[in-house]
Amino acid sequence: MFSEYQILATDFWSQWMTAFVAVCLTLTSPYVFKISRSFLIWICITLATAAKAWSSAHGFESVERQHLLASDDEVVAQPSATEQPADASNKSSSRKHADPPPAQSIPTSESLDTTSNDSGRSAGTSPPTAATVQITQSRPKPALEPSTRGSQNPAIDDLLESSDSRDTVWHYVKPLLQRGAREFRAPSKTMIVIATVLFGLFIAQAVAGVFSTKIVSDRAGLSSSQRCGIWQYDDDAGEDEAYRQDLLNNHNKEARASQYARTCYDSGDSSAPFSCNMFYNQSIAYKTLTNQRCPFASPDMCLEGLYSAITFDTGLVDATIIGINAPSTHKLRRKTTCSPLNMSEPYVQSVSSSTNETYHYHYGSKKDGTAYTFDTSGRPFQWLAPVYSVNTYFSSLDPGDDYWQPLPSLRPPADSTLTIIFVSSMHIYHTKPNLDPIFHATEPRYFDGYRDPYYYNSDPRARVLACVDETKLCSPDGKTPARTTFDPPGMAVLSPDSSRGVGVSDIDLTSKSCWPVTAPASGDNPSPPDYWLTKWSLRSSNIYDSLKFRLGTALLAQESISQSVSLPLGSKHWQSEASQLFATSLARIQYDAWDMAIGADREKPGYVEVTPDEAKGRLCRIVKMKRENYTNVNLLAFIGLPCLAFTIFILSWDVRTFPGVKAPKGVMVVDVIARWLVNISAKLLVGVCRLIALFLRSAIDFSKKTILGKTRGSQETGHASNGDGNDASAFV
Repeated sequence: MFSEYQILATDFWSQWMTAFVAVCLTLTSPYVFKISRSFLIWICITLATAAKAWSSAHGFESVERQHLLASDDEVVAQPSATEQPADASNKSSSRKHADPPPAQSIPTSESLDTTSNDSGRSAGTSPPTAATVQITQSRPKPALEPSTRGSQNPAIDDLLESSDSRDTVWHYVKPLLQRGAREFRAPSKTMIVIATVLFGLFIAQAVAGVFSTKIVSDRAGLSSSQRCGIWQYDDDAGEDEAYRQDLLNNHNKEARASQYARTCYDSGDSSAPFSCNMFYNQSIAYKTLTNQRCPFASPDMCLEGLYSAITFDTGLVDATIIGINAPSTHKLRRKTTCSPLNMSEPYVQSVSSSTNETYHYHYGSKKDGTAYTFDTSGRPFQWLAPVYSVNTYFSSLDPGDDYWQPLPSLRPPADSTLTIIFVSSMHIYHTKPNLDPIFHATEPRYFDGYRDPYYYNSDPRARVLACVDETKLCSPDGKTPARTTFDPPGMAVLSPDSSRGVGVSDIDLTSKSCWPVTAPASGDNPSPPDYWLTKWSLRSSNIYDSLKFRLGTALLAQESISQSVSLPLGSKHWQSEASQLFATSLARIQYDAWDMAIGADREKPGYVEVTPDEAKGRLCRIVKMKRENYTNVNLLAFIGLPCLAFTIFILSWDVRTFPGVKAPKGVMVVDVIARWLVNISAKLLVGVCRLIALFLRSAIDFSKKTILGKTRGSQETGHASNGDGNDASAFV
């Protein structure tokens, strides 16, 4: 939300800024304690006052007082009825209201016997009957209002008397400074102080650390290069060296995207030779759908049936995913569907002779007049190179200029491209049989000294895989058709959710929301720079541009070969290869956007600038990247958190520090503000209640008047209608 209020600082300064905020928040902890204590005491007093008022209203105080007084009466054993004087009852009754006598000690059994014998001899009569001994129990009278202060728990007294956390610590440390550690009578008290202080510091530091981390966000920063632009190799350069440099450059770009996809799209391993955190988003997410419909014009072209294809689809995503920084960015969608092709006749025909085994692959013709697409001769397994031989052909959105013209039954949907791949397994052994339609290996071969056989592909034919690519550029909302300068009228209309596309139509651009990425632009109105950057970033995002310069080395299966033996491959390994090629095409989008933002191909021989005039100089500083050793610092948080700490410090001041202010001790600024807010709220509440009461009273009065008026009207009408009858009865 506040990303525009950020600065990009080095890690050194960002750490210092974070530490500064953490120190400010940590130093604020005593004042937070002081304010919290004030509010806690206020809440406790409020609750106690409310409880006392409620108890007084319900008579619980008088009942409790009587119960306490009754529990303090003496328990006295009265004499027997035979020896009680006549006025005993009167004395006893009067004694009930007298003050209790002082406690007496209980005589021993020996003293009781001696007394009884002496009294018997002196009287000269028989010993008196047993009499009960008068015993007085003294019970401490409980206080009606117990106090927590005193010598019972000095630690609690110190806590209650302290005004803040520093004052609390001073109460505990002061005896150590004045009388020494030996006179500090409560050793456990020292441990309590130390534990409390350390725990408080830990909590304060933890809270401060949590809030201080809010000032740093991420490592994203805008490209600062002023050499941005779109640079492309000029085919008319006429220099062999420049052409070779262009081939090497494209090979490196393709390999770079493939390596990034293998490392960062699957696992994002931080131990990789290069970081996966260089782009604004590490990867472009996509979903994989299996058992999809055959994407070609004739479903018979798919080897395993109508629903045997696999689809990879990013869905409709915003261009910000590749780091474009603009107020309103366009949306894009990449979708690829792949399937192994049918290899029966007439698509694959044998033209073998007695000396040579040759196959022609009839999946379309070539521009040089050849009626077939590809041919193989001999048995590839007999060639001792343990590699996969790969050849590929491409059909673009403008097939009239393509070198390869696919069969009508193989043509892809409108506004999509087609890539066909021929894979031949050469001298490669597998430890286990594999029924994969592309990486087939079922023929066993035994070797001396080995119990289990190795397996290889004995079929001399190349296996065929074809992929259909759809690359769409859509309006910023992905739904609203917009009249733009992107394409001329009559271009194909695509729905964002279309899976097979539609044919060329005469619908005007006003009804379009998505269009092919290679569609030309008209010059009516200038297009925003983010459009051109997104458009050119997508131009090389397809299966063909993911392997045409690397061919066999682009396969995952090639990396599984050691000497002439391959690691076991899955029965659907061709799907893994298709997924890797699709991920490579997505990584190519990310790299191409960055190359244009920094003008990476500017100084390469044979390259010329093809940036549209309306976008020249406007592609700079619109791409976000993550840079090592740099961090974004949120200025609002960096300034706001220390200001918050200073505000808390001001609110904890005693109001008596201000000149001319008279207030009780301990009243803080926050107390005054809180009371003022409470008073204002109470006045507003009372005012609202009065307005409601006045409104209700007015409504009730109005209702009464209305009802009274209707009643009087009905009574007057009744009198008028009965007037003649009353006069007649009176006359009678």
